[in-house]
Amino acid sequence: MTTPTQQTAHVQYTGGDPAAGLTELRTVIEHAITNQPRSLQTRIGPSEIGTPCDHCLAAKLAGWAKNQDGIPWLPWIGTAVHAQLEDVIRAHDNATYPRNARRFIAEGKTMVGHIGGREIWGSTDLLDLFIGMTVDWKIVGETTLRAARRHGPSEVYRVQADLYAKGWNDAGYRVDYVAIAYLPRNAVTLDQAVWWSAPHDRGRAERALERANQLHANLTALATLGDAAVTAWIGSLPRATGCFDCARYPDRPAGITAPGHTPGHELDGLIPTIAA
Repeated sequence: MTTPTQQTAHVQYTGGDPAAGLTELRTVIEHAITNQPRSLQTRIGPSEIGTPCDHCLAAKLAGWAKNQDGIPWLPWIGTAVHAQLEDVIRAHDNATYPRNARRFIAEGKTMVGHIGGREIWGSTDLLDLFIGMTVDWKIVGETTLRAARRHGPSEVYRVQADLYAKGWNDAGYRVDYVAIAYLPRNAVTLDQAVWWSAPHDRGRAERALERANQLHANLTALATLGDAAVTAWIGSLPRATGCFDCARYPDRPAGITAPGHTPGHELDGLIPTIAA
C-alpha cells in the first residue's frame, strides 16, 4: 500500500530563511484577500444603497474607486465565517429534508431592483422558506453589538435587509420578515450575539431605490458636461456625520486621512450616530 507521502510529489528540502518563508506566506494571504470577488466588486450592491451619505452614494454610483489603507482583514474574517455558516446550513438541510425539498437557500442571488435601468443583484446570506424570512449575518465587534442590542439595526442594514426581501418577493418567494444575526467577532461564545427580526418593509426598499435613481439621473445629466462637473457636484453633496467612507474617496476634505478599520464598525460602512 502506498502512503500519502508516496502519492504526492513534494518539493525537496533545500533550507532557507524562515523570515523570507513567512513573508511569502503573508504575500499569498494578502493576494487572496485583495483579489476575492468582494474586494474587486465595483458595481453598487444592496449593502451600499442605504447609506445616509449622499456624497458617498453618488460617488459609488459614479464608479469612483475607494482608497484602501492596508489589507482588509476584518471583512476577510466575515467572509470566512459566512462560508462556514453556508456549509453548516446546507449540511443541516441535507440531513433533515429529502433531496427534492429544502427549507433554506444559502447565499442565493436575487435581483433587488433597478438603478439607471440596470439590474442590481445581491447575495442573500440565508432565506428561510418555511418562515418566509431573510437572514443577514453580521460579524461585528463589541461596539456594534452594543448598539444593536440597545437600538436595533442601522438604516444601512435595514435597507439592505428589506431590499433582499423585496427581491425574493418579486421573484415569487413569499418573504414576510427580515432578520439580522449580529455574531460576535471577539467573544468566546455566541451568548453575546444579537438576534433581531422585524416585518418586511417594502416601502423602505423602494424609497432607497428611488433616492439612488434620482442621484443617478443627476449624474447622467452632468456627465454630458464632463468629468469636472460630475466631480464638483458630488463634492457639493451632503456628507453624513461619522461617515466611514467619505475619507476613502479622492475628494476627501483636507486634513482627513483615509481611515483604517474602526473596531465594531468595519462592516457598517458608516459609524452610526445614534440618538439617545
